[in-house]
Formats: sequence, C-alpha cells, structure tokens
Amino acid sequence: MIRSSRFRAAVRGVTACGKGNIAVEFGMAAPILVLLAFGAFDYGSAYVEKVRLNGAARAGAQQALYNSQDWQNTSQMEQVALEEYVGHALTPTEIAAMSVSATANAFCACTAGVTLACTATCPGGDSPGQFVSVTLNNATPLTLPYPWANGDTVPVDGQAVVRVR
Repeated sequence: MIRSSRFRAAVRGVTACGKGNIAVEFGMAAPILVLLAFGAFDYGSAYVEKVRLNGAARAGAQQALYNSQDWQNTSQMEQVALEEYVGHALTPTEIAAMSVSATANAFCACTAGVTLACTATCPGGDSPGQFVSVTLNNATPLTLPYPWANGDTVPVDGQAVVRVR
C-alpha cells in the first residue's frame, strides 16, 4: 500500500507541473506539420506545372488555327508548344535536350465522337470536322521521397484539343 501511494504522488507531481507540456506537444506535432508543408509545396508545384503545360499545349493547338491550310503540320505545332513553354524560340538541339515532350495529332471526327479518315463521311451524311490535339508531358521533382510516389518525380501533362474546321 505504501508503494502505491508513492506512485500516485509521483504521478500527481508530474501531471501537476505543466512547464514542459508545450515543448513536448510541439515536438510531437512538428514532424507532422513539416510533412504537411512539404506535401502542400509539392502539390502546388505540380499544379503550377500543369497550368504551364496546358497553356503551352493550347498555344501549339492554336498554331493550326493560324495556318489552317497546313493544319496537319504536327511538328510545327509541337515546336510552338515547346517554345511557349520555355518562353523563347528554340533550336532543334535545344528541343532534343528538353525534359518536356510534346506530341501533336491531327485527326478528323464526327460530332458523335467517331474518328475516321478525313475523306470519309459521317454516319449522318455530314463531312467530318478537322481537329488538332497537342499534349505536353513533364516529370515534376518531389522534395521528399513519399512512399506512394514512384521515384522522386511525379508525371504531369497538359492537353488541348481544337477544332480547325
């Protein structure tokens, strides 16, 4: 019985003194707060990269609208998209060295979503519309090695589809 009362007195003495509680609580919460901050930073970085890629893809797709006679020139659309991404004109050597990849596709489709040859007719008898799709891909680096991420980067893409005619 004596031991039990000493133990109770010791527990009461520790719980009554609150001088170190804030430091202990901060020490337990700080790692979680730091992980949340890095996660928010990585999410924000990936979001900004997606906005940049979407804008560059849109600029590449709009190139087909500027030159509608040459709307199937996918290499020109890809170059315009990459130049919009970096903000200046690029040489072929610079394009080959970039981590961002651009893919353009010119196709014909009906209003029902059926993709077919540009010389064919749609099921309703209409002529198919001419479309251009531009996609840009990039890998955004992560600040921490998250267990759910595949490696130290996360893939981000941007896409734009425009009807030319």
